[in-house]
Amino acid sequence: MDSNTEHKIPVICLSEENFKPGSDSWVLASKQVRHGLEEYGCFEIVYDEFPLQLHNSIFGAAKDLLDLPEETKKRKSSKRPGSLGYVPQRPITPLYESIGIDSPNILEEAEHFSNVMWPEGNDTFRETVHSFSKRLVELYEMTIRMVFENYGVDMKVFNPLMESTFYILRFFRYRTRQPNESNVGLDSHTDVNFISILHQHEVEGLQIKTKDHQWIDVKPSPSSFIVLAGDGLMVWGNDRVRACEHRAIIKENKVRYCIGLFTIMKGLVHVPEELLDDDHPLRYKPFDNFGYMRFFISGEAKKCTVPAIKAFCGID
Repeated sequence: MDSNTEHKIPVICLSEENFKPGSDSWVLASKQVRHGLEEYGCFEIVYDEFPLQLHNSIFGAAKDLLDLPEETKKRKSSKRPGSLGYVPQRPITPLYESIGIDSPNILEEAEHFSNVMWPEGNDTFRETVHSFSKRLVELYEMTIRMVFENYGVDMKVFNPLMESTFYILRFFRYRTRQPNESNVGLDSHTDVNFISILHQHEVEGLQIKTKDHQWIDVKPSPSSFIVLAGDGLMVWGNDRVRACEHRAIIKENKVRYCIGLFTIMKGLVHVPEELLDDDHPLRYKPFDNFGYMRFFISGEAKKCTVPAIKAFCGID
């Protein structure tokens, strides 16, 4: 591909019509999803029926949460062993901090997190997080259904895959730069989970890397969501899908917020038989997502001379 090519990730406009599997618009959208995942590792969903009030409320909730004192944000809010929870600003990423909520689509889990952060209770935060997360889970399930159908994968394994999905909602904040500071909010990386769905603040910053090594900006919109393939989906797709390499670059002198729903598989992920042929021999052993996350932050992973995912479960 010519390095001067003007890139644009696929934009898929959703309506009640193309939510219906089998309709012409559904089939077209599923082809766009596959093209986006194979060419860019991502695509954009525009969902005009997403309430603007909820868009405003979730970023208000992000600010309220991240404005809490650091000792409050560090409270043990996850029941899951090894949970990252709160990630403070560090010398290597001085502009960036984030905090995650486990299983936010379950009302009791959203309430548990809210009560840890605000012992006196915060009904508005709980209801906003729960409502927002449920909608993103619906988008995730729709995306996976389209991927299955377009690759011809047996739908019998669709429901078990959905049932084995663990969700984390993470709030990100990037402060404004000080003089002589780098504009890198978060350096180049792929996500270690299965799929990520990002909802951007009005302040832009997300960039993705193309196959020909160009960095392109992904503009924010109140009604759009960016779906990124993680290392897990790349394994599932037997390298047909690209894990999306992306970063955050802070260009404006404004605080930037971003919300992300991260999906993680609780069981082993196997490459479907339908994705194996002479041109695509098996390239990965069964994939343990939580095991890979532990490996990724280990000293062993830092010594790898190949991508961590290849070292963890790749087949030579």
